[in-house]
Amino acid sequence: MPKLDRLARSVPDARSIADGLVSRGVRPALGTSIYDPGGPMGRMFFDILATFAEFESDLIRLRTREERR
Repeated sequence: MPKLDRLARSVPDARSIADGLVSRGVRPALGTSIYDPGGPMGRMFFDILATFAEFESDLIRLRTREERR
């Protein structure tokens, strides 16, 4: 299953990648869902997922730094 946190490091990066894919006619799939991130609902859904992925990545980095101390 593709993971959004592997796609980009931040929400703006993920949005840029998704916009590039949409401009080429690609419809990204996350898990088993295929949707259109070019429309308002798809864009909102994608941004929410990207926000959670960025948050998860930030937590992992924070925990890694705490363990090194």
